[in-house]
Amino acid sequence: MIANSGSAANNSNGEDLFKKNCIDCHTNPELKAPGLDAIGMMSRESITQSLLSGVMKAQSSGLSEIEINAIAEYLKPSDPTLQVDGYCSGRPSLTSGTSWMGWGNSLDQNRFQEESISMINLENISKLKMKWVFGVPETGRVRSQPSIAGGFLFFGSQNGTVYALDADTGCIWWTYKAKAEVRNAIAIDLDEFNRPKDIFFGDFEGRVYRLEAASGKEQWIKEANDHPLTTITGSISIYGDDIFIPLSSVEIVTAIENDYECCTFRGGLVAMNKKTGEIRWKYHTVDEPKETGFNIAKAKKWGPSGVPVWSTPTIDIKRNRVYIGTGQNYSPPSTNLSDSIVAIDIKTGNKVWAVQSDTNDIWNGSCVRDRVNCDFDIGSNFDFGASPLLISSDDQDDLIIAGQKSGMLYAIDPDNGKVVWKKRIGKGGEHGGIHWSMSSDGRTIFVPVGDIGKHPKAIGDSRSGLHAYDPFSSELIWSYDAISNCVEESFKCYSGFSAAISSTDEILFAGNLNGVFYAISSKTGEPVWEFDTRKDFQTVNSIPANGGTIDAAGPVISREMIYINSGYGGYGKLPGNALIAFEIIH
Repeated sequence: MIANSGSAANNSNGEDLFKKNCIDCHTNPELKAPGLDAIGMMSRESITQSLLSGVMKAQSSGLSEIEINAIAEYLKPSDPTLQVDGYCSGRPSLTSGTSWMGWGNSLDQNRFQEESISMINLENISKLKMKWVFGVPETGRVRSQPSIAGGFLFFGSQNGTVYALDADTGCIWWTYKAKAEVRNAIAIDLDEFNRPKDIFFGDFEGRVYRLEAASGKEQWIKEANDHPLTTITGSISIYGDDIFIPLSSVEIVTAIENDYECCTFRGGLVAMNKKTGEIRWKYHTVDEPKETGFNIAKAKKWGPSGVPVWSTPTIDIKRNRVYIGTGQNYSPPSTNLSDSIVAIDIKTGNKVWAVQSDTNDIWNGSCVRDRVNCDFDIGSNFDFGASPLLISSDDQDDLIIAGQKSGMLYAIDPDNGKVVWKKRIGKGGEHGGIHWSMSSDGRTIFVPVGDIGKHPKAIGDSRSGLHAYDPFSSELIWSYDAISNCVEESFKCYSGFSAAISSTDEILFAGNLNGVFYAISSKTGEPVWEFDTRKDFQTVNSIPANGGTIDAAGPVISREMIYINSGYGGYGKLPGNALIAFEIIH
């Protein structure tokens, strides 16, 4: 087991408590729970926080604080020797200019880097070498994608620490400790000189933060929603005087508890004044829940519920709209905005149109356990987890491209929500189909497909890989099939593309679930460079680091450098704690 020190009494008691209350979920790859190896990379503080006030609060409600501390001590004995080095010398100086802004690098979420900013191309890609690695302390997963502007690199972490690094060297300018995990990309607001002014992010418990970019000084903290199980998974979008915050929830996991009154969370989108943090409007994707009866454990049942927004909102300046993708209902009845793309008026917060892909999709964590809170026909859990991608064209009609975990790809008219075309490009599954994002240069859409494992609602054969399509005709341009290198770790290592991808004029960058980072010719689909991140690294901050699964966060491209996270403990995947920077070496 993981524990190897601490008092014998507390250690033994903690082990017994963990086996009695926790081990079933943390050894079940169908659930989101991190495995024992990933937990072993977390800090004791993070474990305790998760049990007392975080995602595991409901599961630990029957435990005393002494018992919670015993579990934390068993899983992660105190380590007084841990010390983070690598702080920058001198004073930071923010420069003008942007490099990679937030999740999608643009309001339309295309994850494309222009030639004027990216200097990596087919001619010099062979000279791309690892420059430095930052070891993220006390974590088994690195989910917060870096954002870069003014020479700074910003990202969050599992223990709540937000970092501002020097983008060139990886040294630390400042850190800030949020109250819970920060898993989304940091949104950067610029001043009149095009320098980073403020940064915005959400935490795992539904709080929104505004910090001063140069110093990390806290400006304000606000609650995005009044539901206690709200979380912020997608990144914040900034437009004009407002920020836009997607609302998702950990209630999907809490529903595992038989005595939990499932379910009451309502997904949605919040518009907040960026200066004051005042909520300007809030749009909910589902109506207020009502009592619908009792489960067999005699806990009240509620519905409708769910329809979370997992991804970053897409802003359409031309039409003054914001687009979101939604997930499934958590409890009956099913509603008409689950598994949908929704257009919302950016000024009023009113729905303009919506298009729903699947109906009757109801699912929560109890559906893979004893089903006490899942006494209904189980749905597919086929969310729109990737941000809608807005394509604007001078000689063609504008399109919204939407990719779904089912493996379906849609082109939608942004004026009226009508489906222009749709096609199946993957069989679908918990990790896609299409999971976290796509990319486009305006002429081609690049689509990653996971298609790993078995899913009762999957259709057809697996198409794990990368695929390029013409967005206007829907014709396939090329495909690159995922290659497995997971023989020795087949239980935890899969081959497929679930994480976000990014592109330039000539190259598509993508991280495989098996930990291999690829550069692919965007014109032909041929691989031109690769790097296996599943290894141990020496780091610039003296924290031991290793790579693992690449999932969720995607590559970040900035001039002659590119950055990738490696390590994703959870879903039975390979944990790790590495932020890796590469550079063209002349």
